[in-house]
Amino acid sequence: MGTLYLKKKEEEVKALKVIIFLIISLCFITYGMAFMLGQGITGTFLDQGYYRTIVGDNDIPAIAHEQIAGMIPDIVTNGITGGATITDPAMKAAVDAQVELISDSIVDALDESWIADQAALITDDLVHSLTTPDVSKLSAAIDLTDRLDIIQKNIEKGLDKFSDAELITMFGAPKAYIPQIAEKIVAQLGLPESVDVGEIVDSSAPGTIDMVKGYLGTMKTALGPILMIIVVVVFFILCILGFKLSGGLKWFGVTVILSSLVFFLVTNLASSLDRIGSITGMDFGTLPVPSDAIQNIVSFTFGEMNVLPIIFIVVGAISLILGIFIPKKKA
Repeated sequence: MGTLYLKKKEEEVKALKVIIFLIISLCFITYGMAFMLGQGITGTFLDQGYYRTIVGDNDIPAIAHEQIAGMIPDIVTNGITGGATITDPAMKAAVDAQVELISDSIVDALDESWIADQAALITDDLVHSLTTPDVSKLSAAIDLTDRLDIIQKNIEKGLDKFSDAELITMFGAPKAYIPQIAEKIVAQLGLPESVDVGEIVDSSAPGTIDMVKGYLGTMKTALGPILMIIVVVVFFILCILGFKLSGGLKWFGVTVILSSLVFFLVTNLASSLDRIGSITGMDFGTLPVPSDAIQNIVSFTFGEMNVLPIIFIVVGAISLILGIFIPKKKA
């Protein structure tokens, strides 16, 4: 009876030890996934190269230029007519001619190259603001001075194609006054010489930069590499103490591999727009950016985040292999 009792107690202790280690391993897997996500965010959203790659590989300037070209004519039309409906054929023709001239001049000035430069300016400033401790707002300003000059020159070229009679009908002045007409049109557009990005963000979402930096600070503290190394070392020691050298190496290796595999599974599920749309009910087809471009950006982002899990798998595989072969070597 005593032997059976001791054997039963020993089995209960083993079962309890396994349960405890399963709980510890689950905590390790969760923390490991959080660490991989945190490092993935640091390596993507807080890296200037990430934004440059996205902008360049997905033709974001061309997409933005296309959207601008589609919006400008309506804006110019409302500016000329004040929102009123023009029924007179002659007047409507004159308005259409003005709209086409002004719209083409603006779209030509805000070309893809200029948009790409502004995107780089804004994203660089965003990364700088989020990663610099003593900075609390965006400081980038989009300079439109040279664009206004180009728009005016484009309008002057366009006006030169009209006859004196047509110009008098549309603007009340002949060709001799083209520079003055173009200058007046540009002034009526109401475009500023500079756009302060920080002021726009602060007015639409006050305190956003500080809030995001607060979250990032917490993330760096709780999910930093040094703390992760401590967690890994402590977990490794616990595995060795709990299951001896061979069993501890196996348990540690399997747990590390599982952490990476679960992370891969989550990122794979999150990287599909169709799956996200079915869960959230969002229709990505209604967005101004093509859904395939959004899919490319999402896939690229999670692809960059999946570099660290591969390292975890290698470490786990080495530990698992050592745990398998050490007993054989001893034998």
